Amino acid sequence: MPSYLVFGCANFYGRALVQQLCKERDQAVGAGDDLQSWTIRGVDKVLPQLASFPQSVLALYNTFDYRMGNLRNHEFLQQVFSLDQGRTWDYVINFAAEHKFGQSAQVYEHDVYRLSMAIGQLAAQSNVGVLVQLSTAHVFKNKGSARHAEDDRLEPPNELSMAHVRAEKELMGIASLPLVVLRPALCYGPGDRQNVVPMLIAALLSKVDGEKMPVLWDKDLCVSTVHVDDVASAALKAARWFCRKPGSAVFNLADPGDTTNARLAQSVAAVFGCELNFHSSAVNFIAKRLKTAELTEEVNESLLGPWMDLLAAHGISNSTLSPYLDQEHPYCRLESYPLGVDGSKIARNPDVGFKYTHQQVTVEALRAIVEEFQELGQWPRI
Repeated sequence: MPSYLVFGCANFYGRALVQQLCKERDQAVGAGDDLQSWTIRGVDKVLPQLASFPQSVLALYNTFDYRMGNLRNHEFLQQVFSLDQGRTWDYVINFAAEHKFGQSAQVYEHDVYRLSMAIGQLAAQSNVGVLVQLSTAHVFKNKGSARHAEDDRLEPPNELSMAHVRAEKELMGIASLPLVVLRPALCYGPGDRQNVVPMLIAALLSKVDGEKMPVLWDKDLCVSTVHVDDVASAALKAARWFCRKPGSAVFNLADPGDTTNARLAQSVAAVFGCELNFHSSAVNFIAKRLKTAELTEEVNESLLGPWMDLLAAHGISNSTLSPYLDQEHPYCRLESYPLGVDGSKIARNPDVGFKYTHQQVTVEALRAIVEEFQELGQWPRI
């Protein structure tokens, strides 16, 4: 029966994978499978109790083998790869490589490249069935309004994406390692804190102030999106499809909704019923000529203070949420690097069996993010 080793199982992406994997396990057990025949081991650097999960999600982490430790420690990684009775892992999924914006080059060197290589080398030595590596789709050269396919020219715009591209390439060079690389577009869903949530906070503040939500950049610029549940589903289905196959496979992950700057802004604004103010071509002309750091600093200064005041007014002192947009956020570089990604390849492969359940960004899906944070006491009820 199946065995799963999941790195990064307590982060934004890993949480979604844990939910889907536990659901599949429980359905199989309900249909007659022996619970003991399922081997699931999750690994991360934090306690799930400190990850701001709802109780229903947190309870799942008591139903499998969870290991917490220092992912930079090679001895710890060796220990978590160890299975009894000479068995080896069928599916190893690396969701632990850093995806947080605004870290130093040294952090990305250790927590993207070196971590990924250590996991890949141990996976090959252990003769695992397959390794699924979560990368990023923010790696392509500007192609205007066109969507990037997997084999398009890569031109990573920052230290984060450069580390992921380097890890991809060198993992593909490990002999005898069946490898699947997934490149998600701008990812949203329950637990997101850095991708779409800053935009949601900006929309809320605009609504509270009775103002229109300002939107930079041209309306038609591509901002491909994907729901985190689809990322998790793609990882599981691709892992089962590619298990014990030679070589590697690369898939972009982006819903077929052709999200643009305007569509994303309209969906975000609709959560709170606020209006939009698309900046004129003159304002965008100026913004294009500002350094990215200058632009993001100006935006952040206008939002951070009001957000803190709003939290305080509603008695919230422990929120982990912020409107802060790091200059590495894809939205801040949208004019130079439109995030247009073609995610249809994985859905067209009938052997993988994957379909996008979230065909486009919806108001309901965005509202679900806010409502969960309200339940956790991190978002004001307005």
